[in-house]
Amino acid sequence: MHNFTHRSPHGQRGAAALLVTTLLCFAMLLVVANAHRNVVVEEHASANQLRAAQAFEAAEAGIEWALSRLNDPTPAGPDCRPGIDASARSARDRWLRFQGAAGDVVPATWSDAGTTTPLRAACVRGDGGWTCSCPASGAPSLAAPAGQATAPAFAVEFTAGPRPGIVHIVSTGCTRGDAVCAGAADPTANNAVARVEASFALLPALRSAPVAALTTRGSVDAGTAALGVHHGDAASGTLALHAGGHVAASALRITAPAGASLEGTVAADDGALAALDADRFFARFFGMSVAAWAAQPAVTRVACSGNCTAAVGAAIAAGGRLLYIDADATLAGPASFGAAGDPVALVGRGRLTLTGAVTVDGIVEAASLQWDAAAAGAAVRGAVLSAGHYRGDAAADFTHDSAVLALLATRAGSFVRINGSWKDF
Repeated sequence: MHNFTHRSPHGQRGAAALLVTTLLCFAMLLVVANAHRNVVVEEHASANQLRAAQAFEAAEAGIEWALSRLNDPTPAGPDCRPGIDASARSARDRWLRFQGAAGDVVPATWSDAGTTTPLRAACVRGDGGWTCSCPASGAPSLAAPAGQATAPAFAVEFTAGPRPGIVHIVSTGCTRGDAVCAGAADPTANNAVARVEASFALLPALRSAPVAALTTRGSVDAGTAALGVHHGDAASGTLALHAGGHVAASALRITAPAGASLEGTVAADDGALAALDADRFFARFFGMSVAAWAAQPAVTRVACSGNCTAAVGAAIAAGGRLLYIDADATLAGPASFGAAGDPVALVGRGRLTLTGAVTVDGIVEAASLQWDAAAAGAAVRGAVLSAGHYRGDAAADFTHDSAVLALLATRAGSFVRINGSWKDF
């Protein structure tokens, strides 16, 4: 007797459907897995791009920050912020050295275990804002940010430029300030690094030094006062007084270089000088308009009227060396502004009146100038410029000092970016 198993066609069709459904589910899983993989890759790529952009922006911020600090004359503390310690140096004096008659810019260095290393400064942004480190010697020291959150940071250092008066700044930005942006990018630590470089030139406070101790676009009227004009350096000429108008000074005291004739020390009624307007007169020596000069970041605007002696003294004590007064002003002695090795440029757009024993080492320029009742020692060592007239009954001394003027022409002024010098590779 034989037994036969009967297989239903419906059962066979169900098994085939199950197999097809399983295959379709598996295919869908592959599609989903591939799509998820693409999403993960895109997320990683986006995160990398974000960190790269943050590092680049931090590096660019470092360039702009370094430029602003170079042009800030106020004393800077170890945290790079303006301080109240008058004995502290500005960031420019901390980071750079000016050498030679041409004003070569040489970065300051320190000895790192016997290796000469340029000074660096660094900043990192945390929850409380930016924190910076500007050591006078040694490497920057900043606290590492807590956790793994992004903390943009930058470190800047300086190198000598190809020509005198030029400095090169290298800024390294990163998204984590743990190592002060000193290492390479580390994806495992969620860190990206970017490097930006640019060159900056010194826009001098004085473009062309005056050839006379006293230069006026108008006339000079000292009456019977024993006004002194002195030019003892034959290398820079013999002219002591240069006026576009008439010179009335019956008791004028003149000093000329040894062996030079006094006849060539005074030039009056110069029609070409008198024909200049006030702005062209100013630009002849400073290389730009008064408005442009006053707008420089290194210029300190002195807000005062009337007696400005205390305000000007306070501005100099705070680090200012290029001073601008946009009003009539008086400087009353006894008072001293600047020094032979650290001169000032004092520019006024109104009438500047000096009284008593005032001494200035540097250059003085005003719309008009008057000096009355000078006491012993009243003097300007450098040069004096008046876009109008000079009046006064003071026996003050104006001495043309080439060394003082050279310092203003090669070491004082504002740093500006050189077009075409920027690169990020």
